[in-house]
Amino acid sequence: LNLTANCHLPLATAKISKRQRTMSMSNTRTIVITGGLGNLGSKLCRHLLDTSSSSSSASKLKVILVEHPSFINPTKPLPHPDAIVLPCDLGDLSREGGGEKLREALEGADALVHFSAVNPYPNATWGESAESMDHAFNIFQLAVICKVRRVILASSNHVMGGYKDDTSHGPRSVHPSSVPRAGTIPLNPALIASSGDAVAYAAAKLAGERLAMTLGQLYGDVTTFVVLRIGWCQPGDNLPSTLSAAGSPPEFLSKAAPTEPSEDDKKDELWFKRMWLSNRDFLSYFDAAIDLVVPTAEQDSARGVHRNVRKGFVLVNAMSGNDGAKWNLDETEKWLGVVSKDDSLA
Repeated sequence: LNLTANCHLPLATAKISKRQRTMSMSNTRTIVITGGLGNLGSKLCRHLLDTSSSSSSASKLKVILVEHPSFINPTKPLPHPDAIVLPCDLGDLSREGGGEKLREALEGADALVHFSAVNPYPNATWGESAESMDHAFNIFQLAVICKVRRVILASSNHVMGGYKDDTSHGPRSVHPSSVPRAGTIPLNPALIASSGDAVAYAAAKLAGERLAMTLGQLYGDVTTFVVLRIGWCQPGDNLPSTLSAAGSPPEFLSKAAPTEPSEDDKKDELWFKRMWLSNRDFLSYFDAAIDLVVPTAEQDSARGVHRNVRKGFVLVNAMSGNDGAKWNLDETEKWLGVVSKDDSLA
């Protein structure tokens, strides 16, 4: 994509966008969600539109769900009756792939939430990982072109999964600024065959994080980026009792997981219980990410290549406050202003 194509002003100096003009005239905020018909996109859509319809505010929300045409089932109810579905292949932003319609949607959008992945589970192959990178690279650049105010990436704590069996790191020791260790490798080799090691999956998420960081530094006076390294938020009720050592729902495993859990399986199950993200905390974190104040200038005290706060960019951990977890949530509470209300081990 050409980052200056069809832009009326240089991206680094434009102060009044089409989005801002549209909002002032219509009092409607548009939120675009990629992977909008998936587990997380559906939950967020339903929450946003339910909240908007019950609000007394004059400003209302319009939610556009971007989904690959092959995943749109016309017989299945939408997450919310007011949701708008936009068919688009994020790997092909040509007119035929739906790119023109997507660009029109983003030009009037206040925020973009990016969930889309070719395979959103730890058994993603390297080929699927590469395609997921394409999704993130394409949509982030297009958001910058269209001067979307806020871009939110749903990354994953699998980016830091290498800390799982590191005994030198105890509770609350893994910060968003810690050095990435991509992949979460099960102790039981049989589980690697069924659920994967999350290395390729996490690599795509890490690549998206780094692109968001770079674009935020370059264009953060117009488009800012918030990255949430989310934990395991299962489809539906998302109860702690259905978490397992496999790290994925049974229907998404490459093969059946072992029926008799070993001692190693029990250790891995505890790890996944501690990376749980409840539905309530998930919605609170993303609500806050839409409107949090992101720095638009580099902070003088900022140091380190893995620092999580920069010009136009904030990255935080986003899982529930699970007892004994290695994830540190101090920066989450500081930047999002949200304290987790749930604990899988309570």
